Amino acid sequence: MELSIVLAFAYCGFQTGQNTGMKILLAIAAPVVGFGFWGAVDFHQAGKLAEPLRLLEELIISGLAATALIVAGLPLFGVALGLISIVYHGLIYLSGERLLKH
Repeated sequence: MELSIVLAFAYCGFQTGQNTGMKILLAIAAPVVGFGFWGAVDFHQAGKLAEPLRLLEELIISGLAATALIVAGLPLFGVALGLISIVYHGLIYLSGERLLKH
């Protein structure tokens, strides 16, 4: 999942740039910002809300990555990433696992 999200943000950043330098800069900066947000919050301090908050955060980030692919002109990949994210997270909970390891 993480690699797909990084690639989605990088691709969108690259497609957004107007010249080669800006394309490279945005291809690097977009995933850094996305994962900077993902890693900035420690949900372990949120008590009973920690797991639902982490799930919400992961779904938002994967949804943004899916949207980025759609905006960048790859709608099928965007929809696929969104669906894979939903299935992935559903399987985690169906298997009895959790996103946060205590």
